[in-house]
Amino acid sequence: MKKQVIISGLMLFSLFFGAGNLIFPPMLGHTAGQNMWIGMLGFALTGILLPFITVIVVAFYDEGVESVGNRIHPWFGFIFAVVIYMSIGAFYGIPRAANVAYEIGTRHILPVHNQWTLIIFAAIFFAIVYWISLNPSKIVDNLGKLLTPLLLLMVALLSIAVIFNPESALSAPKDKYITHPFISGSLEGYFTMDLVAALAFSVVIVNGYKFKGLTDRMKILKYVCFSGLIAAILLGMIYFALAYVGASTAPGNFKDGTDILTYNSLRVFGSFGNLVFGMTVILACLTTCIGLVNACATFTKKHVPKFSYKIFALVFSIIGFLFTTLGLEMILKIAVPLLTLIYPESIALVLISFANMFSTFRFSWAYRLATVITLIIS
Repeated sequence: MKKQVIISGLMLFSLFFGAGNLIFPPMLGHTAGQNMWIGMLGFALTGILLPFITVIVVAFYDEGVESVGNRIHPWFGFIFAVVIYMSIGAFYGIPRAANVAYEIGTRHILPVHNQWTLIIFAAIFFAIVYWISLNPSKIVDNLGKLLTPLLLLMVALLSIAVIFNPESALSAPKDKYITHPFISGSLEGYFTMDLVAALAFSVVIVNGYKFKGLTDRMKILKYVCFSGLIAAILLGMIYFALAYVGASTAPGNFKDGTDILTYNSLRVFGSFGNLVFGMTVILACLTTCIGLVNACATFTKKHVPKFSYKIFALVFSIIGFLFTTLGLEMILKIAVPLLTLIYPESIALVLISFANMFSTFRFSWAYRLATVITLIIS
C-alpha cells in the first residue's frame, strides 16, 4: 500500500498542477524579488494548505463534494456539487485547460495558429483525455506512474537549469510586494482557485483507493492524508523553484509568468527551449483535464445510473472540445462570475467542515450562517 500512496500522491500533484499553477509563481517571484520567500509563504497558505485541507475533508465525510454542502441540507449539497462540477469542470476548467494548452503550449511550436489548428489540436487533445479516462480504476496508475513523472521531469529540467544558471541576483520588490508581500502572495494563491478544484478532484483519489479493495473509511482517510501530503510537498518545491526562476530573471517587459518561462527556456536551452516549455504546459493541462473529466463523469453516473460512466466521460470530453473552440475569452466570460460567487462560499464551508471533524457537534448554525454571509459578500 506504500507504493499506492506514493502513486496516488503523484497523481494528485498532477491534477492540481495545471497551467495556471505553472505561470503564477514565476510572476510572483519576478514582482516580489527579495521578498519572494515571504510572498511564497502566503501563496502556499491559500494555494497549497487550503486545497490539502479540502482533500482531507472530502475523504473524511466520504460523500464526495456533496459531503460539504450536505452539512446544510441534502438538496443544497446536490446543487452545490452540480455548480462546482459544471463551473470548475465542464464549462470552465476543462475547456480552459485545453485552450491554454493550445494558446501557450503550441505558441512557439506550430508555424500557424488559426481556428482550424485549434480545432485539430482540441480534437487530438480530447481524444487522449477520453482514452485515458475510459477506465476509472486505472486513472491513478496512468497518471501517477506515467504522466506525472514525465511532467515532473519537464518542470524540474527547466527549473534546475535556471536555478544553476540565474540571470541576475534577486531584485528589489515592486508594487504591492514592497509593503505587503505575504498578503499579496496569499491573494495570488487564492486566484488559483485550487480549493474548488480539490472539491472536484478528491473523489478521484478516494475512489482510487476503493478500486484497490479498501473499504474502511478511516484507513482510506489515512492513506489520502499521506498522498495529499506528498502532493503538497511536491507542489511547494515546484512553486518555490518556479518563483525563484522569476525572481532571478533580470527586469524586463514581462506580461505574465508565461513570458518569463518562455524567455528562460530560450535563454537556457536555445531553440530546444520552446519544445521543453510547450510540452510542460501541454502535459500540465492534459493531466488536469483527465482528472476533471473523470470527476464529472463519476458524479453524473452516481445520480444518473441509467447510463454508463464511459458515456458520461465521452459527453464531458465532447463538451470540453466544443467549449475549447469558442476561445479563452468566451470561456472566461461564462464561468468567472460564477466561480467568483461560489469560491468564498466553498472556503467557508470547507473550513467549518474541517473544524467539525474534531467536534461531536454538527455546527448546523455555523454552516447556514457562513452560507448566508459569504453569499451576501460575494
